Amino acid sequence: MEHQQYSVRRVCSIRVEPYLATYARAKFEIDSKTGGIKIPDTFDLYHCVWQLMERRPRGAQLPEEPNLTIWLPFRRTVPSKHPEYWNYISPHNARLIERSLRRLFNWEFHHWCEELVAGGSTRKDAVDAFIRRYGLGIDCNETLLKNLQRHEASMRVFLGIKKSKKKKNRHF
Repeated sequence: MEHQQYSVRRVCSIRVEPYLATYARAKFEIDSKTGGIKIPDTFDLYHCVWQLMERRPRGAQLPEEPNLTIWLPFRRTVPSKHPEYWNYISPHNARLIERSLRRLFNWEFHHWCEELVAGGSTRKDAVDAFIRRYGLGIDCNETLLKNLQRHEASMRVFLGIKKSKKKKNRHF
């Protein structure tokens, strides 16, 4: 009984964008008892969550309609933040975690698409493959394609590469 109570106290629920919640549940291992995602310590997101954990203030409200449950990290080398007591994430800190999760999503999405496009796939096929891999839903196809185009445009500016214009066939 005590172990089950400890498991429940070791998770925290937050509200993030729905596509990020779906991505996180597909990317990370899910604890069977609590349903919280377990983030490996090799990810920046793990350290972000660990730094943003707080003691629950008196009268703190749970977030309205949370859509992501996180298994809170426990670093045995640093005994100061035991997740049994430091198990609260404020709304402001939840936005910071969402920003870190979005950064991870964008990095993986852009890296995935660059690899597939370099291998000969079209951008649309690369986006579709990413959507299928994480089960993001059909409605985000055009949004992710536009995201990829903006990323490619910003990379061209960053690297100083001009977009090549196709020569028009002037012989009718």
